[in-house]
Amino acid sequence: MEQSGTELAEALEEWLGDPEEQANSISFTDALALDERDELPAAGIDRLRAFGFNKYFVPERLGGKLRSAEDILMLTRVIARRDMNVAVSESTQVWMMLAWIGGDAAQQERFAATMLRGGVVPCLAYSEPGHGADLAANSFTAAPDAGQYVLDGEKWPINRGRTSTHVVLLGTTGDAHTPAQRRQSMFLVDRAELAPGEVSGVPRVPTYGLRGCDISGVAFTGARVDGSARLGAEGEGLELALRGLLITRTFCTGLSLGTGDTMLRAVSAFLSGRRLYDGAADEIPYVTESLANAYLSLLLAECESLVAMRGLHLYTEQFSIWGNLAKVQVARLVDTNSKVLARTLGARYFLRAAEHVGTFQKMLRDGAVVSVFDGSEPVCLDSIALQLPALAKAYGHDAATDWAPLYDLRAELPPFAPERVAVFGRGRDAVFASLPALVDRLAALTPDAHCDADRLTALRERGARLREELEALLARVQEVRRDPADRARTAESSKTTSPRLIRIAEELGSVHAKVTALGVWLHNREHLGAFFAEGEWLLAALDRAQAHQYEAGTLGPGTARRLFARMDAQRTAGEFFSLRRVRTAAPGAREARTAGELTAA
Repeated sequence: MEQSGTELAEALEEWLGDPEEQANSISFTDALALDERDELPAAGIDRLRAFGFNKYFVPERLGGKLRSAEDILMLTRVIARRDMNVAVSESTQVWMMLAWIGGDAAQQERFAATMLRGGVVPCLAYSEPGHGADLAANSFTAAPDAGQYVLDGEKWPINRGRTSTHVVLLGTTGDAHTPAQRRQSMFLVDRAELAPGEVSGVPRVPTYGLRGCDISGVAFTGARVDGSARLGAEGEGLELALRGLLITRTFCTGLSLGTGDTMLRAVSAFLSGRRLYDGAADEIPYVTESLANAYLSLLLAECESLVAMRGLHLYTEQFSIWGNLAKVQVARLVDTNSKVLARTLGARYFLRAAEHVGTFQKMLRDGAVVSVFDGSEPVCLDSIALQLPALAKAYGHDAATDWAPLYDLRAELPPFAPERVAVFGRGRDAVFASLPALVDRLAALTPDAHCDADRLTALRERGARLREELEALLARVQEVRRDPADRARTAESSKTTSPRLIRIAEELGSVHAKVTALGVWLHNREHLGAFFAEGEWLLAALDRAQAHQYEAGTLGPGTARRLFARMDAQRTAGEFFSLRRVRTAAPGAREARTAGELTAA
């Protein structure tokens, strides 16, 4: 029997046990201790492998369990809320997906069998010391030689550089006469097949966060690999690299959701038991509103993430914009929360208090990396900005579409086919395209016991305003393009994207998140309970000027109290901070000893 993403998350929660219980393989206490020793969390990684985590990255057609993109999202949330070092170290399994995107049938069969046997530790080796995100400038070479390739060069800094078993890398196969975009090819190299001395690790780098991860490098010296190690056609490397990143950037949202959950959980738990001014600290109006707003941001982030996972099934070809928007916006929602929650803790933010043994600070450090890796925020925003003219042109030209499969969380989805992802989606984005239909659906609703006439009227006004905001942003794209000052090149750099377009890309991310929340609400009102159906949370989200930004005094007192009450109820009931009911491991629960102990499996 197939499990849903929520059931799978609950099964992994039971398998791992309560992270507050130090005897478990991934506990908050041990995670922090290992982090401070810059030590890879081997026991946690082994525990995850025993669950069969690797199988969820191999398609069902190849014998694995990769059925739904949401499965990967939910598993990632479970792990990241415990220890980002484990999540980031083992989530490199996702890079084997490049074999499903660019490999031929024989390669896919071979690499699937290898992964299913277990023990595979892939690493993504794109970055080079002198080039950063400028992948086209890479100097690593893969010289063709009699049906083989000779690899020379260094990749750094990368995750799992020293401790990987397999390396996905870009190497220059073309010459000076080859167009820059076609000079590199992609290779998936099994290090065990190389001769001694042909590959070596580059020392790890001390880092601000993820101190237990192997952030290091890998160097190749005259390493010979068979032609069958190349994925895709010669010269297709950059295109494959970008296609893969569009998928992994979308999955990064699970890391943000996991760290965001633990930060809010740690702070709210502490403040609920803290007595100040003759009452609980969380009853101070400023504190109540801060926690309520942080909870609302997590709900918005979840909407963006869940809809993106469904989009990967339904509109895979459109993720050249969508994947970047999702990564940037979800990370921003959680990063803003981290700053607000730190401020709410006050002096306790600077203390390694017994209440959370430094877990909040560790999650803040570790979670910040999501906006940096797999394409930093500036890189993602630049990619969106370059596609804005196409987005403006495509908007409004979609045929009539039933948007229920995208937003109804119960709707069946077609198989996930990552090979369909495209470098350029011709400006299409299903979320933006759906907004006019969502506004029409909202207009057709009638008041009911959950959402009365006044709230429905307010939601209709916000929906219409959201559509106006989107269309105004797209009109600004044309204004910027026509402005001679933005077309003039005054720098030697080949990267000349207008900061005004970057700003539009940022604002579109906010609109995108709000549209996903509206779509999820409209298509799930009948089955997610009264809090969801009432729509007060949605109205508060739509009222924000920017989805991720909020200040004291922006929520009405009643709304703040009700959002806080919902958050507190989920915390005390042992549930994820979520629009759906997803159970965490029971308090004090030890990790399951065998699969047979899993009640959800």
